[in-house]
Amino acid sequence: MPLTNRGRAILSRVPGGTLQSTVGVGCEIVRHEELCVGCGKCATNCPSGASERSETFDVYQLLDAPAGSRRGALGDALRRIMKHAPDGLVEVPARVTVLRTIAYDGEKCLGCGTCARGCPADAIEARPPKADAAPAAEMRA
Repeated sequence: MPLTNRGRAILSRVPGGTLQSTVGVGCEIVRHEELCVGCGKCATNCPSGASERSETFDVYQLLDAPAGSRRGALGDALRRIMKHAPDGLVEVPARVTVLRTIAYDGEKCLGCGTCARGCPADAIEARPPKADAAPAAEMRA
C-alpha cells in the first residue's frame, strides 16, 4: 500500500525523510468484521487515529454476523432473549469495554500493522504491500 497523504506529511517532518519510491511502504490492512469483538485495542494502539472506538454499538452487527463466528454466536444468543428488534444504535455505558463499533478510516491509515499485532481476536490482518500498488507517476514524485 502506498503512503497516504497523511503518511507523506509525517514523513516530510522527519529529518532526511525522503523516499525514492513509495512501493513497499506500509502494509495492506484487512479487517475481518465477523471476528471483531469490539474491544477497541486497535483504536488504542493506532498511532494515526485510523481506528476509533465509538460510544455506540450496532446490534445488527451481531444479528447479521455469519454463523460459526464469535459475533455470530453472540447474535444467536441475542435472538433467543430479545423481545423485539432493535430500533438502531445502542449507547454503550462507559464501564463496558467491549462490543463497541470500531470506525476505520483508510485515508488516515499508515499501514504500520500495530492494530493487527494488538488484536486479541485476530480480526485484523496486515498483509505485505503489493509491488505494483503505486502508479509510475507517484514513484517519481
